[in-house]
Amino acid sequence: MNNFVIATNSDGRVEAFYIDEAKNVAHTWQVEVGNKLVWSQAEALFGVVGGSKVPLAGAVRVAATTDLQGQIQVVAVTEAGEYFICYQIDGVWNGWFRIEQQ
Repeated sequence: MNNFVIATNSDGRVEAFYIDEAKNVAHTWQVEVGNKLVWSQAEALFGVVGGSKVPLAGAVRVAATTDLQGQIQVVAVTEAGEYFICYQIDGVWNGWFRIEQQ
């Protein structure tokens, strides 16, 4: 496990993101609000609507934040130096989308 970061969901549950052994962005989250001891099984992060519906391969760095609406946004960098974002809308993951840099 590399590059471990956390963010808070809109309902107050903590979610953790990291780079797994296969170089995918993975995540795990608190199952119940306020229960610090019960977490979900870890799984690769991918969008269920919009963007790529598969895990982001070749990730080397990940960062996460919670926006003003309480939705988590995750940014990752790949081995090729490309930046991607996966984000929540109403608790549903969207992504991965390639970030265009100008």
